Amino acid sequence: MATLTLRREDGRIVCERVVVADRAYRRMRGLLGRKYLRQGEGMVLRPGWSIHTAFMRFPIDAVFLDADQVVIKIEHDVGPWRTVSCRGAREVVEIPAGECRRRGLEVGDRVAWASRSAADARADRSSGNLDEEDVEPRGRVLVASRDPRFVRLARFLLSGRELEVEELVTPERLPDAIEDPTVDLAILDGADAVAEALRTANAARARRPEVPVVVAADTGGKSPAGVRVFDRWNETEELLLDVERLLAERPSVAA
Repeated sequence: MATLTLRREDGRIVCERVVVADRAYRRMRGLLGRKYLRQGEGMVLRPGWSIHTAFMRFPIDAVFLDADQVVIKIEHDVGPWRTVSCRGAREVVEIPAGECRRRGLEVGDRVAWASRSAADARADRSSGNLDEEDVEPRGRVLVASRDPRFVRLARFLLSGRELEVEELVTPERLPDAIEDPTVDLAILDGADAVAEALRTANAARARRPEVPVVVAADTGGKSPAGVRVFDRWNETEELLLDVERLLAERPSVAA
């Protein structure tokens, strides 16, 4: 995913590292799943004239640009569960709340985009300005388990495959949690209650049929309905292969 720097015409920097969301899937996902934005980080949705902050975890400033790269509207401190829009906008830049005031950006300012060089990116990494959240994950996996040992194992195995991992400590709430649009796949740990896990998995699939639910338990095998249940301790490699297969089979979203 490309990263740019946003500057005013006079050269003053507005945001050092702006990730470009220029495909339908990236625009839809936006900043969902992120825990925060650091100063100097942002995202531009292009084309775009309207955003929502459902499921967001932090407030943002939303900067609307027209076709001439002029700021035509700024929404300050946009909190979760809001919708903001601007007719005539061609791009929306999302930056940390308070950054517009801190940087002195105002409606009427003209801005310009500048490409970041590979040297800039290497400097960011060496200085600690980038971490794993700055790398676009291949997918977001929700691990539903009461067992912290299984969660640690799953996180270790999945993170090494450039997958973002979230934890749900109340597996019975998976049908509600899976409605989060940033979840790409769920792993449900049934432990010694396989039948209950299968019922929960079916309820989750009914909510979002397009999101695969992989079931693990103390004992592997197949359910009477033919659903594969992975032994959570002895079939981790098989489970990972199934996760990789299901993620690879996700329908792509065209720009």
